[in-house]
Amino acid sequence: MNENQHFSSPMKRGRREQSRLRVRLPVRLETRSVTCRAILIDLSSSGARLALKELPRLGTDALILWDKYEAFGEVVWAEGVQCGIAFFDPLPADVVLRTRELDDAAHLPQDNELLRQVARQWVEGTTRL
Repeated sequence: MNENQHFSSPMKRGRREQSRLRVRLPVRLETRSVTCRAILIDLSSSGARLALKELPRLGTDALILWDKYEAFGEVVWAEGVQCGIAFFDPLPADVVLRTRELDDAAHLPQDNELLRQVARQWVEGTTRL
């Protein structure tokens, strides 16, 4: 690796390579040990941020399913009621864009308490959005 590659790496700069789509979409999260409902908070071709009641452990392989789409990755961070999944294979750009269209019609009342909890943690400064 040459010097320019080292410093242009998104991991080294602390910046994401892909922009994120902010949504509020119910999804299903499956791991080897559990299947649960979660809320997709943001999505990019390289990963997703979810809110859920019981966080999976770091390093856990996870499958996210929404509408007719799915993405497989690894839990790379977990804090409060949120976790980040880094996808093993990038999502096609059209899947990310179509997910935006799903967002408007998908808000479920039972997800409101979890969203309030995420917002409360952000206001208190105990988590990042």
